[in-house]
Amino acid sequence: MANEPLDVASFLDAHREAIVSAAHQGIERRGLAHYRAAGPETTRARMEALYDVVTQCCREHRLEPGLDYGRSLALERHAADHSLGEVQAAINTLEEALWHAVTRDTPAESQGYALALVSTVLGAVKDRLACTYVEEVSSRHLTTLRVESLFGGSEGNVHPV
Repeated sequence: MANEPLDVASFLDAHREAIVSAAHQGIERRGLAHYRAAGPETTRARMEALYDVVTQCCREHRLEPGLDYGRSLALERHAADHSLGEVQAAINTLEEALWHAVTRDTPAESQGYALALVSTVLGAVKDRLACTYVEEVSSRHLTTLRVESLFGGSEGNVHPV
């Protein structure tokens, strides 16, 4: 029926291997240091775990599993000294692979719905990831750069804005 939206979870189930492989290859191309150090099996397993969460959220039309995953991912990766940017770059590779699969393998009239659904899930994961990273960083005493020392003796070099 033309008016029924695509069953995105079923699409994700059917295309799991190809999409996860494409995302894994994207991570390898990006040369993300911590993911390279973890090795291909660990990196692929991590991508599969994220993919499964996205599929679950799409199947249940609930964001809670993605939000929980984003928080636990942030805590784990922050503790292992991954930068927020590196983790988000890894997630972005999955999003890119999903977008390519959807635009290549679904009818044009279904693409908007499918892309909105997977992007909403991944956006929520990345948002929770970032918020948790900020919470973790701000909960520790950080030494900060004394900015005033960068400007010592520069009083005569003030430029109007």
